[in-house]
Amino acid sequence: MSFVNELLKAMNEWNKDTVEDEWLFARFIEQYVDTLSPSDAFQAINNISDILTDLLDESTAVDVLQIIIYLARQSKTTEVPVKLLKMKKPLINQFENMGDDAHDKLNELFKYYCI
Repeated sequence: MSFVNELLKAMNEWNKDTVEDEWLFARFIEQYVDTLSPSDAFQAINNISDILTDLLDESTAVDVLQIIIYLARQSKTTEVPVKLLKMKKPLINQFENMGDDAHDKLNELFKYYCI
């Protein structure tokens, strides 16, 4: 299965369970992000950027943003993925009305890439 499919599966699991498994995304990162090569991690950022912009649920959006931050670190480069750079303004607009945690995570990502 592809990285994107596994992420979608984890997101569905997260959103359907009435008792949230707080370790779900931590296990996902350990199993799927930490095992990627730097080039695969870099590519995965482009592959899941669209998913992030489609999310309306703040909690899920913050978790997917955290996964992108982990992918950025795993990629071992500060080269900005093209799709992510193009989505900077829409992401700012999307996260504008979200809470402090969402703003902090978005700023952490932008700071990593110096954008």
